Amino acid sequence: MTEIDIAFPCYNIAPWLDGMMESILAQRGPEWRIVARDDGSSDATVERLKAWQSRLGDRMVILDNPSRENLGIAGCYTAVLRATSAPWVLTADPDDVWLPGHLERVVNALRAIESSAGSAMPVAVCTDAEVIDEHQIPIAPSFWRWARSSPRRVRHILEVAMENPALGSTMAVNRALLDIALPIPRESGGQDWWFALAATAFGQLHAIEEVSILYRRHRGNHSNGPLGRSIFEACRLSMAEPKAVRHRVQQLLFNKIAPQAAVFEARYGSRLSARDAAGLRAISTLRARGPISRRVSVIRYGLSFASMVKSFGMWVLC
Repeated sequence: MTEIDIAFPCYNIAPWLDGMMESILAQRGPEWRIVARDDGSSDATVERLKAWQSRLGDRMVILDNPSRENLGIAGCYTAVLRATSAPWVLTADPDDVWLPGHLERVVNALRAIESSAGSAMPVAVCTDAEVIDEHQIPIAPSFWRWARSSPRRVRHILEVAMENPALGSTMAVNRALLDIALPIPRESGGQDWWFALAATAFGQLHAIEEVSILYRRHRGNHSNGPLGRSIFEACRLSMAEPKAVRHRVQQLLFNKIAPQAAVFEARYGSRLSARDAAGLRAISTLRARGPISRRVSVIRYGLSFASMVKSFGMWVLC
């Protein structure tokens, strides 16, 4: 059995797959195996995956999907992760690029944590990333600064429930975390956010403050980028298009944050402290509450974002 599996769910990423694969091949460190699945792509993704499997042999497994069924992000990641068997798993988005040393860096962090805390502790490790566009032109040198977030500032479970501090393609997790976190529900904000929640609640989310991948933004991205590239631009947009900004804030709160909090509390509430479980329930019912009741919950449970501008926007616009 290999020491490391690389989870590799794919959907319409043919233009970028070769670049990601080459960046994996350039990594130093323990032996690895790629576990991939195509989620019903309409481009040449399947053909590119088969070409790479022919090249890599036993180092790459492609899960069967003859009907080209589309499971969505959560479903495809769950299928791939359940097919892994290594004690440590790196999650990879095939449209990104790993920089030299990424694999070695996150694996060494997992190894160090398990050597002191034991392999039974659920652990997720993440790093920072440089943000690029679809043509690999730089957008921002730091994903955490660009997104106005960081695992260093988002530490408590209720903070993580409000804001995802980790980026999926930078992450490595141990088997203990997979055992507790799978399956990933469709209501989750993504496998990275779900893993960050589970690691914060039951183990450790460890952040390495170094850029170790290139994170690609393109039209097919599942998540939104930040509202403006600076605080001043965010304020300008809020004043120029208040209805659009309010809609975006409410979409985030009611359609992403609240459903994930509800399903996390339903699955794990009995294992959480009474306050944390109550806080998750408060988040999950934000849509059903009136404006005053929402703000009372925000104050009572200290619900906020790492960015003061984002927290102020939530207070004003929710």
